[in-house]
Amino acid sequence: MKPSTPIPLTESDHWQAPWQNLAQSRFWFLMLTVMGSASSVTYAHPPLVAFAAIAGATLRPKLALLSAMTVWLASQLYGYVLRDYPYTSESLIWGLVMGFGTLFVALIATLRPSFSRQGLSGHIAWVAIALGTGFLLFEGLVMFCGFLLTGTHVFTLTTLGLLLFKETVWTIALATLHGFLIWRKTGALAISR
Repeated sequence: MKPSTPIPLTESDHWQAPWQNLAQSRFWFLMLTVMGSASSVTYAHPPLVAFAAIAGATLRPKLALLSAMTVWLASQLYGYVLRDYPYTSESLIWGLVMGFGTLFVALIATLRPSFSRQGLSGHIAWVAIALGTGFLLFEGLVMFCGFLLTGTHVFTLTTLGLLLFKETVWTIALATLHGFLIWRKTGALAISR
């Protein structure tokens, strides 16, 4: 009888198991949802695109949509209850537009093409693509609906740049936290083998 030789693990093997574990965990879902909901305290317009993109790229689809929509709902509740958003039809429509935008960004991010599941570099590339695509979709929807509602709704390049910067900073921070949790799970999996 020949001694068995261990099968070498690929980068995908080291990545996929902890990613799956974290994507299904209540811990990451709750952490992401609570941080997103709390961001409404800091920002009148929280980084909905960043949270939706990260939720879609790091959670199972149902959890991703639930997380993204909870963050959006928390921002609306906080706005209407504590920031005194006006109770007008236009204000409510804007809230719904942002809700649809958040939902669409999360849906796009949940697509996770095969390259994004092969390892850290593919995952990072997908998060960047989801953020960029989501930002264009979200802001495009806001501009389009603004035009329909008011006849004009213009963002300056400076405003768009600042919005993109805020969304990017949040995405990097959340992706780094997610990467750290994956790294911790990878170590825990290696110890348990």
